[in-house]
Amino acid sequence: MKKVLPSALAAGFVMTVGSEAYAHSGEQIVKEAERYLGTPYRYGAAVGNTSSFDCSSFTSWIFAQHGVKLPRTSRAQARVGKKVRSGDLQPGDLVFFDTDFDGRINHVAIYAGDGKMIGAQSSGVGYANPFSPYYWSSRYVTARRVLSDSVKVKKSPKLKVVNGGKQEKAQEGKVKITVKSVKFHTVVKGDTLWEISRKYGTEIQTLKKLNDIKSHWIYPGQTILLPGAEKQKDVVVHSYSIYTIQKGNTLWGIGKKYGVSVEKLMKVNKLKSSLIYPGQQLVIPK
Repeated sequence: MKKVLPSALAAGFVMTVGSEAYAHSGEQIVKEAERYLGTPYRYGAAVGNTSSFDCSSFTSWIFAQHGVKLPRTSRAQARVGKKVRSGDLQPGDLVFFDTDFDGRINHVAIYAGDGKMIGAQSSGVGYANPFSPYYWSSRYVTARRVLSDSVKVKKSPKLKVVNGGKQEKAQEGKVKITVKSVKFHTVVKGDTLWEISRKYGTEIQTLKKLNDIKSHWIYPGQTILLPGAEKQKDVVVHSYSIYTIQKGNTLWGIGKKYGVSVEKLMKVNKLKSSLIYPGQQLVIPK
């Protein structure tokens, strides 16, 4: 499973907060899966072949679209992530079954919430009740979570000032930074660090160091701070706090709490929709 660190949206600063975050929420995984409702089932279908799926090629393909690489088989997928109790299932969790009662996992699907799962079954990609007393309940084995629903942040975040300016620790674990301007690239599907470095005339290692990226993993929607940001004048944020989204939060509610319009939150954070997810970090402009 990939690990990523949120980049500080501020020229001249690198935020080195110890954290674990993941590309997308479970709701987005389920929404991706719904695109293939009705697709035929074919045992042994190759991952990447979207004209037909078997159970594990389907889960592998869906998660791959959001930067999460899963093993090919359901049995191997049952060994990744962390175990989740059936009573604690969240959308995006993987649920596993032994359909022929031979003591071995041979089926996987994606929990979709509200007592439903979505997956590739003999009738094609569709919904089912993973705890139906008529079939699935007696065959249920376990569940695994490969997405994180929270961001774990150290109580004392560290800031590295690399280009001058002021910084101070705000209350409640928030970070307040005074900046002049921001220049960044929002990752789209298919982007790689190599392509981004070529586009902006920089080095991969420079991008990784500036954004505190530990591997080559990047994901759609991620913000990549670019070198030479002080030269860009199109976006100016004089002071802001970093807010970590909690379950149940909405942009409207966050905006109301901090006296910021939804439109401004979306503009500053380069959001293309109002969809947010637990663990995501937002810039709250002052």
